[in-house]
Amino acid sequence: MNVNRSLAGTNFDAISDARHQSVHAQLHPDCDGKCRFNEMWDQAWGSLNSKDSIEWELDDPMLQRLLRLNLSKTPAPKEERRQRHKLLTITDITKYRREYESLVEQQQALIRLLMAQPLQAEKNGDQPFDEAGDTGNRLMAGYVKTERSLSRQLILAQEKERQRIASELHDGIAQTISVVKYRIEDSVFRLVEKYPELDFSIFDGAVGEIQNLVEEVRRISNNLAPTILEDFGIHVALDRLCTEFKAQNRGMTISCSVQVDESDTPELVKIAIYRVAQEALNNIAKHASATSVEAILEAKQGSVILTIADNGEGFDPKAMQSRKNAKSGYGLRSMSERVEATGGNFILEAMPEKGVSIRAEWPRHELDISR
Repeated sequence: MNVNRSLAGTNFDAISDARHQSVHAQLHPDCDGKCRFNEMWDQAWGSLNSKDSIEWELDDPMLQRLLRLNLSKTPAPKEERRQRHKLLTITDITKYRREYESLVEQQQALIRLLMAQPLQAEKNGDQPFDEAGDTGNRLMAGYVKTERSLSRQLILAQEKERQRIASELHDGIAQTISVVKYRIEDSVFRLVEKYPELDFSIFDGAVGEIQNLVEEVRRISNNLAPTILEDFGIHVALDRLCTEFKAQNRGMTISCSVQVDESDTPELVKIAIYRVAQEALNNIAKHASATSVEAILEAKQGSVILTIADNGEGFDPKAMQSRKNAKSGYGLRSMSERVEATGGNFILEAMPEKGVSIRAEWPRHELDISR
């Protein structure tokens, strides 16, 4: 287990001192187990039987922190031994959420002030002069600007946190594992030279598994914070997503089209486009049983539109919404929230046996606000 250096000196850094305790026992040492953390942890662990990862948030009264947790497993292991590898990341989002709640309260007070403004009309002439309406327009414009600013801050904070975790994985864990691999290889090489009559091929499998583990850690790191978007832009980033999707899902065909002006698309919207496309393609690979996928990013009349559609088994959106514990809808909610947070509109079209189509559209005026 590893703890980020930024948490040194907190009650989190003690978990590395008790490697043989359960996660709950490490974080809640004086708890009898009848707590929300333990309940949700058991549910998350059990869900890995049918899912590759699950993410949830928890307001923990014992730690007095608001946490976002993500539990994931390594994909499609060939050896039973590797099925035991799981990755848990815990992100402290207390500061961001408290700031968010404070700003929401301020915005709600602004709306109440706006709604309380009395309407006034000019006595002379037939045209009413809505002084309160003019004031209201200014207040509403301020509200929209504040809301967009808040959304930008939340998205940037989330991406920054992803980059930090990715850096810890890539520069910390992956590098450490690589050093172990090189030391084993060097030791085996020396033993072969010293004892040529002995068979050391048994180490080949172990070295291969270590290399696979390094690649998986780097894959997770890259998914958390892909540098390709920042380095090369949305055209190359989406094309790479589609290429990787095709390589990993050889039973599906995918067509990818990107027709937008890079300079006319704000950075935050590019991030949202990439994350939505990433989540949508992951959902298709896991659940759709599709044979054909289409991904289109285009500009129409100043708007930027992302459409991803498949011809898979589809589902009934109303039935999903009616479920009390609709974990399967988390990805859709995540996409919708991210699009709306950046000023876009999220539209889902789905029917059983008719496939799924998602459409995310950012109107021109919202793009201007997001710059």
